[in-house]
Amino acid sequence: MKRRLSFLITLTFALVASAQTTLTIPQIQGPGTSSSYSSQQIKTTGVVTAKFIGSGKINGYFMQDATGDGNAETSDGIFVYTTVDNVAVGDKVQITATVSEYYTKTQLGTVTATTKISSNNTLPVTKVQYDASTFNWEQYEGMLVEFDQVLYVTANSNLQASGQLSLNPIRKFNATNQCLPSSSEYSNMIALNAKAQILLDDGITTSSYTPIVFADANGTRRTGERVKGLRAVVDYSSSSYVVYPAVAPVFYGNPRPTALTQLGNYNLKVCSFNLEYYLTTNYGQGYGANDVTEAAKQHTKIIAALIAIDADIYGLIEIEQGQDALIKLVNALNSATVAGRYSYIDDGGTIYGTYTKVGYIYRTDKVSPYLSLKYNNSPSPLNRKKAQAFTLKSNNQKFIFCLNHYKAKSGCSSATGADVDQGDGQSCYNATRVAESTSNLSFLATCKTYYGDSDVLLMGDLNAYAEEDPITTLINSGFVDMHRAFHADSAYSYMYNGEAGYLDHALSSTSLQSQITGAQDFHINSDEPAMFEYSGSAYQANMYRCSDHDPVVVGLNLGGVINSNSSLSILNPEVYPTEVGNEFVVKNAENSVLEIFSLNGKMLIQQVVNNNNQVIDLRNIAQKGVYVVKIYTPEITRFVKIIKL
Repeated sequence: MKRRLSFLITLTFALVASAQTTLTIPQIQGPGTSSSYSSQQIKTTGVVTAKFIGSGKINGYFMQDATGDGNAETSDGIFVYTTVDNVAVGDKVQITATVSEYYTKTQLGTVTATTKISSNNTLPVTKVQYDASTFNWEQYEGMLVEFDQVLYVTANSNLQASGQLSLNPIRKFNATNQCLPSSSEYSNMIALNAKAQILLDDGITTSSYTPIVFADANGTRRTGERVKGLRAVVDYSSSSYVVYPAVAPVFYGNPRPTALTQLGNYNLKVCSFNLEYYLTTNYGQGYGANDVTEAAKQHTKIIAALIAIDADIYGLIEIEQGQDALIKLVNALNSATVAGRYSYIDDGGTIYGTYTKVGYIYRTDKVSPYLSLKYNNSPSPLNRKKAQAFTLKSNNQKFIFCLNHYKAKSGCSSATGADVDQGDGQSCYNATRVAESTSNLSFLATCKTYYGDSDVLLMGDLNAYAEEDPITTLINSGFVDMHRAFHADSAYSYMYNGEAGYLDHALSSTSLQSQITGAQDFHINSDEPAMFEYSGSAYQANMYRCSDHDPVVVGLNLGGVINSNSSLSILNPEVYPTEVGNEFVVKNAENSVLEIFSLNGKMLIQQVVNNNNQVIDLRNIAQKGVYVVKIYTPEITRFVKIIKL
């Protein structure tokens, strides 16, 4: 009896141990960040949802429990690390493998047996809505998900090197481009921008893999493009959650522009353009081209852009001192178009190696300079704040074009006193930039007298975003922001750390604003990966990524009058609060139309304001973030920003 009892006990223990080795995928994953079965050999069953096996790939496949366990704390999917290509997507398989934690990711490896149970199974896909504030990546580790929303490409800097794109339900904008520095709106936007984005990865471990998996026929994938219904598997790699596409994503929207389309019915076209260190000598100094070959590539791209813009006046920024750079550009434009069509303003300077001056090129058949060039060199930097009046030959009307390149936000370690970074989002040398704006106001007052005209268009790289002190100094003194007037909060000319905004401005005096027909950032640069630059490994002999700044182009009906009650006029409704949950109130806007836009210009709500204290319901807008409220009548328009919390 003892021997039989001992045998029964041993047999029972063996059966229990054997049963414990057959687990569901949710049991393997468990509710925590690591598995309780690490280093144990187990047997499990699931449907193969995606496969990445082959040279240079992550080597393995994802499998998922077909029904799941209904527990939100346990993932239904897992990665199987193997180089053996013996399964297909849609196969239901049973495998024997060992559980491991690979850099804190639960996975299966050392596969000793694989049995195919059936083929062509329906894939167990889970629809999700991504909200960076609440999304639990661990819950979906190893699972096939479908993002039931539109996602924007917000960053492409790692597209070539790592095969990665950053995606987000809204496009990220620089906080001081949308909100006043140090305001509560600013703080909330900083917090929102800091939230993790979706990292779309090609599943390839080889650096600079070609062809680029996510690139289009032009070899690019631009920020601002969108993808809807992205289907991907979730993985944890290099300390970040990533998603690998289970189906090739289809991107759309924001294609490479070929022409300017938003300038209205103009008789004069004016452009401001930062060329990113355009040199004719002194190569290899750490700024601009390193040699003659790179300079030739840069020149090719710049000329292609200038021809596509086809401006009557170009205000060029970051070009080498002296006239050689302007002469080279003018000669190339004349050679590519009509002999003698273009000329330049000789500022009398000589080459001494710097690269940051501003200068003018103009069409001789359209305009002529009126009187001489005026300088504003206080405060320094020198040769970066100028004014020149031009006369439109067709009607003898004139205006003053003030071109600028304010002090940069770089070199903060050398800043002293008020120029030290104050931690309010405006970076270092903000005090100098404010002083430049203040100086410009006095300078332009003398220019108006000198040129006998009050119409001023102030443009250039002011190295300050739209809500920063140097810009509000100008606006509070009467200048009107053309980006805001024509594009609300959706305008941008520059990308930094995946955040869009505009350092490149077009500001109009009140006397000129009624003659402006349109303003447009020509998005040939900021949305493109840097690999297309003249020094990049994927150089293209076209205008795309010829600089890191987009050109800003303004259309004018000089001498004419556009509707003076256009979108440039000011209405005074009250919107409160501006940091909202599900609703806000509009006061003093009766009989107007209210529209709410995303920062990408998509209209989300449109309704008539029928009473003096109308409640606006935002429950149909699920995504938190910054939105633009447009309130208008046939005569007047007002834009207001709100933040949905």
